[in-house]
Amino acid sequence: TDIPLSGRIAYAGLDNRVAGATAAYLLGLWLGPKPANVLITMSDEHFRGEEEREISFRRALRKHHPQLKLIDASGGQGLDLPTEERVRSVLNDATGIAAVYSMGGGNVAILRALETHQKTPLLFIGHDLDRDNVQLLREGRIQAILHHDLRQDMRSACHHVMHYHKLLPASSVAPSSSVMVVTPENIPDYIASRFRD
Repeated sequence: TDIPLSGRIAYAGLDNRVAGATAAYLLGLWLGPKPANVLITMSDEHFRGEEEREISFRRALRKHHPQLKLIDASGGQGLDLPTEERVRSVLNDATGIAAVYSMGGGNVAILRALETHQKTPLLFIGHDLDRDNVQLLREGRIQAILHHDLRQDMRSACHHVMHYHKLLPASSVAPSSSVMVVTPENIPDYIASRFRD
């Protein structure tokens, strides 16, 4: 609690680093020791959250799973058409794709581009439980989403600001949310109810 306010707010960057390392761990566990290609996408390399995910992801893969080769299709800004074009531009018939790690958005477009090239990854990891990703989870087209409870993170940020201004004791400051691995079997109820068919 003696960390300056700017340091506490910057702590969110640690969550992105943990998320990237978690994605690398899951990929290595799922794919095993054989060499394989992993398609990665970021919306924009200048978006700090995605950049932190990528740095920790690449570092963890180099250290623990050097047999996995990355094929980078970043730069689609999280928009469907540019993302689909970026993915198509890096694929060819000889390129097998064992897994996808999408650090940004456009997951429907990524899957559409893969299907055009008749690529079916064993594992697709994305971020954020928005409408598209919840639907893709339910359909089994994405296997895992790395999720932060944004309500808890907002509560924590407000508590840190209030504590900084001596309006709240340190013992009352809510912790930031941890990275949660969400599968089709554990979509949080408050999210699932929001996106009912």
